[in-house]
Formats: sequence, C-alpha cells, structure tokens
Amino acid sequence: MPGHAFLRGDRVTLRTVTDEDHAFLAEHWNRPTIRRYTHSHDPITEAELRESDGEFDVGALICRDGEPVGFAWAFDVNDVAGNGEIGYWIAAEERGQGYATEAVDLLCEWAFLDRQLEKLLARVFDGNDASMRVLEKVGFQREGCLREHYKVEGERVDAVLFGLLAEEWREEPPE
Repeated sequence: MPGHAFLRGDRVTLRTVTDEDHAFLAEHWNRPTIRRYTHSHDPITEAELRESDGEFDVGALICRDGEPVGFAWAFDVNDVAGNGEIGYWIAAEERGQGYATEAVDLLCEWAFLDRQLEKLLARVFDGNDASMRVLEKVGFQREGCLREHYKVEGERVDAVLFGLLAEEWREEPPE
C-alpha cells in the first residue's frame, strides 16, 4: 500500500515512505551514480533504512503516477534560525524529465509556506551539473564553495553551496 501524499505538484507527488518502499530506496541509494553524489560510502540495507527514517525532518518519495522515481529530504531544519538544508535524487532511468525540479519546488513550498522558514540550503558536489541546474531553475543562487571538502572514490571534491531566501522563491512552478 503506498504512503500518503504529502505534497502534490503537476506531475509528481511527494509521499510518505512505507516499509514496502525500502527496497526501492536501498536499490537506488546503493547505485554508484546516486551514492557518489550523496556522499554515502557504505552500502545501506532495507533494515538500516527503516531505522534511519527519523533522521530527516522530512523524507519523501518522489512519485509519478503513484510509482517512485526518486527521493527528496529536508534536514537540519532549525526553527530558531529559520533555515534548513535539502537533498534529492532521481533514479537514473527517470532523469531528464523535470521531476527533480518539481520535487525541489515542492520542498520549497513546504519549507517557506508550511514551516515558515526564511532560507534553504543545498550542497552539490562539483561536477554534478544536472543538480546545479535543478537548483538554479527553482531560484537558488550559488553562495560559495567548500573546497576539497569531501572525499569521494579517493578523490577530493568541492561542494558548491546554494541558498534560497523565502522572499526570492516564487509560488508559481518553474518551467
């Protein structure tokens, strides 16, 4: 049984994660093309995913027509400071369809309208141009760079920081 819809866009829905979804999450999160850009070094099992469900302030499956195509999450949400950070990924076979852009916009809706946050952050490893384009389409701006901040597959990589202020976000979906 699918989880409950959390936020609905034109083409995707963010919905809650159920026990049945852990197989999808483990399968895709363990793929090198996703793992590399989420800074996950170790394989993750379905059981570990079940145990970590509470790690995110919000964690939701990105679904098209009821079927999962990716995952989006918000973490380190600080109501006192009025900010938080987001992350997301789309299954390789579903990329290039605009699903990530719509999902990030839905996370902005949650953050700025529901939670009344004032700013969202996102980090993107240098070289992940598609993810940078997603953030820019939604209105995020480059704010800085954490030089050689992560080590991925034996290589030091930069993390580009993006930020979006609530006043900069528009309620109309990006094109």
